Amino acid sequence: MEEAYRAMEESNRRIQRQYDRLQERYDDLSRRVGPGPRTGDGNTIPAAASWLQEPPAEAAREGLGAEGMGGRTAPGPGGVGLEGFGSRGVFRGMAGFPPTPSTSRPGGPPGAGLSSRAATGIGAQGTEGRVFSPETEKGGEEKLQRRTAKVEFAEGLELSSSDDEFKLTFHNLTQAEYRAFPASQEGILQSQFFIPRQRWYFTGRATRNVEYYTVINRGYGSLDLLDAFITYRFDERLRLRVGRMKTPYLYEYYSIAEGDLVAPERSIYAGNLAGNRQDGLMALGELGKGRMGYAVGVFNGPRRSFQDYNGAKDVIGYVNTRPFLGSRRLPRFDYLNVGGSFDVGNQNNPTQPQALRTANDETTSPTADTLSPTFLQFNNNVIEYGQRTQWAGHMAWFYNSFTLLAEYAGGDAGYATTSHRVSTYIPYNGYFVQASYFLTGEHVTRRVNMIKPKKDFSLAQGKFGLGAIEAHARLSELTLSPNLFRAGFADPNLYTNHAWATDIGFNWYLNFYTRLFLDWQHSEFGQPVVMSANRLGLTRDLFWVRFQVFF
Repeated sequence: MEEAYRAMEESNRRIQRQYDRLQERYDDLSRRVGPGPRTGDGNTIPAAASWLQEPPAEAAREGLGAEGMGGRTAPGPGGVGLEGFGSRGVFRGMAGFPPTPSTSRPGGPPGAGLSSRAATGIGAQGTEGRVFSPETEKGGEEKLQRRTAKVEFAEGLELSSSDDEFKLTFHNLTQAEYRAFPASQEGILQSQFFIPRQRWYFTGRATRNVEYYTVINRGYGSLDLLDAFITYRFDERLRLRVGRMKTPYLYEYYSIAEGDLVAPERSIYAGNLAGNRQDGLMALGELGKGRMGYAVGVFNGPRRSFQDYNGAKDVIGYVNTRPFLGSRRLPRFDYLNVGGSFDVGNQNNPTQPQALRTANDETTSPTADTLSPTFLQFNNNVIEYGQRTQWAGHMAWFYNSFTLLAEYAGGDAGYATTSHRVSTYIPYNGYFVQASYFLTGEHVTRRVNMIKPKKDFSLAQGKFGLGAIEAHARLSELTLSPNLFRAGFADPNLYTNHAWATDIGFNWYLNFYTRLFLDWQHSEFGQPVVMSANRLGLTRDLFWVRFQVFF
């Protein structure tokens, strides 16, 4: 027992000497890095090394395994073995020391589960073995600057460095709705509750000139990556964007986000023939102190695509002007927007969308069959093949509580069958006109801002408020050449090449973050279209109630 006791005392003395050396080392680091949390003796240490003041058990719970008296390395819950107060007498994985090989959890990659303290910089081993170490020895690489962080919440949850050089903003969009169809029109269509969009936005910047934007979406189909792009900002006049993004064809599509639409969904033309999201490279910016905005890019071509099917690329461009912005003579036309857009490219793609509908956004999911009236369905063997040329002109006027939007678009596209690859060109055109007015007096200058009611909805005594109430109406139309039936691309006995829809409704903004859509959509077709087996119809009616939360 005496020998064991003496051995333990000697071990404790060794540990104390090691700890004293480490304390001197980190006191020196603290003077080089700057003020941090106080130690018990009044000295400061770097914030990222503050866990050293905890006992080994606490360090282990933080994911840093500490080597015990027997000399074994015990990985903590984070799965990173860290040699500590053991017989070897040194810490590994810190500034100035080589990192110890990481130990993973069963079934996980090396280094998985590294805690936030370890990840902030003490020799943390990251992906593919890369070692992140903000501090270095003299003569080593320049150390990374440490920044304090701040958290704010306004339009979203924002984390940023104190100098605003780095930023991460999180947004959430949730839409939950009920779509009802008259019993006489049910068949393929079914009245039902539905989640049209659930999106998580991660946006921000990594230095002031480099921005990122990532959106995860679950809608009609599976969970997928909606947007993912990087933007290099020279200034407001020029930004370069690369990745998967909205293409700049059509004002209604490019300039108005899904959560900011006046009606629940886009007009018939934009909902079916917009360029949608594609991979590409785009330049964009604003000129003349906001009087003109532009965007032009090179994209793969297939709508809603993650890949291309040929080497040709589409050129897509957009320009929007506000010619009277800041005019003293015509102040009511400050926010009159006039412009146009185009899309030109050679295609060899699966047809997208394969079904044209009145109340959804180019989804490929068959779920939309039961939720949105279908007026045209291409046969399964039809592909886009040949030149696609599209153009559009738009006008948008915002004056106090009033909004007027209008766009006329057209073009033609080559189609073929998989067995006969000879292009047949199908011309098409369409338009929409939409007006809205805030009955409660709120003002708008464009449809990219969430609406702040003059008084939030409340039934509390002394705080009564209605929120913001907006009335709206829209007429939209789409016509395609009957050549598509003559070429055998669709069945003329079941579908039509002409559809128009009228939307009438109200938007109720309970507060800045919450909105309720009420909409009636009446659709009419150039000839009867299929409703169910052996039943055709010339019209459809959709009664819409949608709840939306966006922050």
